[in-house]
Amino acid sequence: MIIWFLFGAMCMLVILFLAAYWKFMQLNRATKFAWQQLENNLKNRAELIPTLALCAAAFNELDRNFLEQLYHMKEICRQPAPLKERVLHEEQVTQAFKKVFTAAQNHPELTMNDSFSRLRDNVIKAEGKVQRSKRKYNSAARDFNTITTVIPLNLIAVLFELSPYEYFDFGPSISKSIE
Repeated sequence: MIIWFLFGAMCMLVILFLAAYWKFMQLNRATKFAWQQLENNLKNRAELIPTLALCAAAFNELDRNFLEQLYHMKEICRQPAPLKERVLHEEQVTQAFKKVFTAAQNHPELTMNDSFSRLRDNVIKAEGKVQRSKRKYNSAARDFNTITTVIPLNLIAVLFELSPYEYFDFGPSISKSIE
């Protein structure tokens, strides 16, 4: 009788171990997928930088150094970097967008221009997608990090060398400052 009880307990432990491992892999996959979506949205936003830099060249308020930095931000954003550096680069892009659109407010003839209006709308849409992707990634990372800290499950995380993800810190959206 005791043998059957021990056999049942061992089977139950194996099933619980496999279920916990499956949950870890599911959350890990979700976090990696959210990161890929975030990177795609960041790349799409970076594609708008050269066009915006060309439009910004018409503004007398913006100095030459800023315009050169803005034009080269696309290459900076595309380079692989640790997450903390990546956050800084992306924050610089957002600040540059804000600076360009603030300078554009001094030029009412530009706001009537259809191509500039479309560019501004595309930048705002791209920035919104980036913000949503950041929230989705941070949510997936939070879920994964939470399960790695639960007492019996953290042993599985240590066993399979699953380390917690870093969060992508970010400021408010560009659309809040423009509108």
